[in-house]
Amino acid sequence: MTDDYAALFGKKLAEIRAEKEISQDKLALKCCVARSFIGDVERGKRNLTLKNIIKLSIGLEVLTSDLLTLVDDEVCKENSETTTNSD
Repeated sequence: MTDDYAALFGKKLAEIRAEKEISQDKLALKCCVARSFIGDVERGKRNLTLKNIIKLSIGLEVLTSDLLTLVDDEVCKENSETTTNSD
């Protein structure tokens, strides 16, 4: 099991933010959080609450599931490895 879920989430957040051409400052203002918080999330330094994931999805105007795609991919990979190893 990876301990890098926060990093995967942060990577996806940064990708979506860049695609939408939104600065960290602007996203922070839209989400009512500090700019340093956005930077920490994108670097995988924060373990987010559901409340903050929802704030970010609203600020980016995306579904929460859009922010979790890389995490979901990793979980699926780990599940398939677990299934393969238990055979």
